Amino acid sequence: MRVIITAGLLTLPVTALAVNTEPAGFYGGVGVSQIDYSGKAHASLSEKPDWTALEVSGGYKHNPFIGVESRIGVGGSPELLYGGLYYRTESANDTAKTYLLVGFGGANIKSKTGSDLSLAGPSYGAGVGFPVSRNFNFNLEYRVVVDDSDEHVNLNAFTASLDYRFSGGRSSSSATGSSSQSINPQDRGFYAGLGLAKIDLKVDEPRYEGDDEEMDEDDGGDEPSWNAVELIGGYSHSPLATVEMRLGTSDNAGEEGVDLTLNYVSLYYRPSVSFDKVELYGLLGFSSVRIKFEEEAYYDDEELIEGESESFSFSGASVGAGVSASITEQLSAGLEYRLLVRDDLKGEVDEDDETWDFTALSANVNYRF
Repeated sequence: MRVIITAGLLTLPVTALAVNTEPAGFYGGVGVSQIDYSGKAHASLSEKPDWTALEVSGGYKHNPFIGVESRIGVGGSPELLYGGLYYRTESANDTAKTYLLVGFGGANIKSKTGSDLSLAGPSYGAGVGFPVSRNFNFNLEYRVVVDDSDEHVNLNAFTASLDYRFSGGRSSSSATGSSSQSINPQDRGFYAGLGLAKIDLKVDEPRYEGDDEEMDEDDGGDEPSWNAVELIGGYSHSPLATVEMRLGTSDNAGEEGVDLTLNYVSLYYRPSVSFDKVELYGLLGFSSVRIKFEEEAYYDDEELIEGESESFSFSGASVGAGVSASITEQLSAGLEYRLLVRDDLKGEVDEDDETWDFTALSANVNYRF
């Protein structure tokens, strides 16, 4: 990933020459970040953590070459507080923008032992943004939140966010003569939908075979699957600039006496290409999945045994693709497959990870307002 960021830095002289259609002014935003801890395991931490963090940002853009931005975010288990101050350069046109961040960041991790870990060092990253209205932009980015060479620790983040431009948003035309009016009005506007999904879980976990303790992958046995209903909502500025949100809830996939339900939320960038009445689209974003495990109380030799209740959360990048066909001018139906979320968890054997993959095959209908 650092190679990608370095390549982005090398292309800065080219991207900065692109036509810029956003005026100077202040902006603010909010986002969700998946943050990974990499490097040396600190003595105050029982294992290398990762977080799903809420992040707010604010900044001022003077021109494509001059901009300043600040970030602050929080995550839990263990508690994480981080922030950064950046020089930001970006180039934009009527379709999208690219930007680079270079600055300094800091973070504080509260361990359960009471010994905090403080980090400080360079912070840098790159991202791409897409307009979802005159003032709003949807952004996807990757950055090194902090690179602490003294502690030999990096915090790395993949972030999906929305920002609001107080200066009035993008202008209606660019210096090349292109205009936002060239976009088909039918490609714009809000839409909502309903989907039915079959969600499967696959767990890959390491296991030992024989006395030589040779590691191999285990398919994880019989994993549950759920039937889910999901609500869909989004806004399309153009086929290449669409943002979409999903909320889903499932049936009970547990055995008798066990409630095992699943809920999830997803935020996506959704590019598409149309051929007459057929549309092909992709999904790239972030998902958070929560599984509720609840066991009913039962009797064992006339002794009442209280049932257990616990929740498990999984979060990370989410990708997919689908095809949609127009039924009427405003109504469409589609079929898609996506990796809802992939998360790595500590296995029973120290230092070995389990990989949990949640996949979804779904059919949906959407209505464009």
